[in-house]
Amino acid sequence: MIMLAVTLTLSLTTFSQEFLSGGYQGGTHGNIKYTLWSGAVDDNWAEPGNWCPAVVPDENADVVIPPAANVMPEVKSEGLSCRSLTIQPEAEVKIQSGFVLTVNGVETQ
Repeated sequence: MIMLAVTLTLSLTTFSQEFLSGGYQGGTHGNIKYTLWSGAVDDNWAEPGNWCPAVVPDENADVVIPPAANVMPEVKSEGLSCRSLTIQPEAEVKIQSGFVLTVNGVETQ
């Protein structure tokens, strides 16, 4: 894996977490507190390779969509959810007609 020297800092309501752009640090899930969208593969929300760590978020995941991602995510399959969703300024989430993204907690923009 190629790691870039650029650091992206996500500041959310109660704490901040630093992520190296293009990847995450730590063991299986390290000390990651959020599931971060990278768009490394394509625009498909349901593609694990688009997330850091590389798992599709579920109802227990706190999701962050940063504006610096390669592409913005699209919801185009059934059964997708997350606990909370933070869409940072100039980022977006597209939901294709007929599909739903269930946010079980808080959505912020």
